[in-house]
Amino acid sequence: MRGAVFAIALLAACGGDDDPLIPDADLTIPPPDAGIPREVITDSVVLVPGELAEAIMHGTPDDFAVIHLEAPSADLDWNIHGHANGQTQTVYEELDVMTVDYRFTPSAEEDWWLLLRNSGSVQLEVQLRVELHGAMTWAWE
Repeated sequence: MRGAVFAIALLAACGGDDDPLIPDADLTIPPPDAGIPREVITDSVVLVPGELAEAIMHGTPDDFAVIHLEAPSADLDWNIHGHANGQTQTVYEELDVMTVDYRFTPSAEEDWWLLLRNSGSVQLEVQLRVELHGAMTWAWE
């Protein structure tokens, strides 16, 4: 609803066809240009209730990963975290989701973990696609 109100406000602010000197609003927002990935990881991860899986990504602030996850139900918990200085630093986390589209750019050259967890009561099969850009590396732990 908030998006519709925003779109109407943009149309009102930017004019319309009745005034040729004021251009119509372009309400399309192009996706960020990620370019061609250096490597694409695709996998299917089966998790029993309460089980988790982790992958390690290593990268610098010049690298990034485009992460897409899909689960058949909203029982997927996931996060990206690091372990600098023996502590855990959570970069981003979502609980009880079915889909994830996230672009991760490391804040420092470190190992970063992508954690997947089944928070439901039945087996969960997660479809994973990760596009690696720059020198970002990937390995299942």
